[in-house]
Amino acid sequence: MFHSTRLARIAIFASIFAGLPLWAEQAPSEPPAGPGLELIQRSCISCHDIYMITTKRKTPQQWAEVMDLMAARGAEVTPEEMQVIEAYLSQNFSASTH
Repeated sequence: MFHSTRLARIAIFASIFAGLPLWAEQAPSEPPAGPGLELIQRSCISCHDIYMITTKRKTPQQWAEVMDLMAARGAEVTPEEMQVIEAYLSQNFSASTH
């Protein structure tokens, strides 16, 4: 009896843990190329990891607010560059794209 109970427990745990890799979070993929990415790599990753930025999902309005906040905090980008970054993030990392 003890042996069969032990085997049953082992089988239960094995079946539970066998599925864990399916639930594990996948590593983020490389962000799409483009002028916005080049600007992010030049201007943003000195303070932020690229995947911290590109794994966020925000609406275009929220990305605009983030850009305004970063400008207020001293991000070294021109207004034109900010528009390119904002457009890149809105196109590729919008709350509605994934």
